This record gives sequence, structure tokens and C-alpha cells, in this order.
Amino acid sequence: MFLKPTAGRTVRDPVKGTLLPEEGAEVQKSTFWDRRLRDGDVVNADAVPQAKPVSTAKVTDTTTDGDKTTATTDTGSAR
Repeated sequence: MFLKPTAGRTVRDPVKGTLLPEEGAEVQKSTFWDRRLRDGDVVNADAVPQAKPVSTAKVTDTTTDGDKTTATTDTGSAR
């Protein structure tokens, strides 16, 4: 499971002996991590965060004029 420390808290990984990074880390499910979740020391982030956002540009209209093809793109955000 992927866990992140709650804001303002530090939690030491009992296996590695290091602090759980602020950006979170994948840890093995155990009673230790279940207690940290229950006590509010960490939050379950469910998925590994992506390194970079994916481009949302898409082709919305294509026209053909003789030998030329023109495409317009919509670069608005997809929410």
C-alpha cells in the first residue's frame, strides 16, 4: 500500500529505519501501518503518484484544402 505522512508528522519505517518521505512510499501492509492509519499518523494515497502530468491537447477539427491539411487543437484543461 502507498502511504504518506499526515501534514506536520514524521513516521519512521520500522523495516528500513528511515523516515517515511513526505511524498509517500510503498510499504508492506502490517499491523504497524494499520495502527498508523487508525491513529491518523499517515494517510492512504492508494496509487503511486505520476512523475509528470499527461498532455490534454486534442485534435478537434481537421479540414483539407487541396494539398494542405490544417488541424486545430484544443489546449484547454480536461476537468
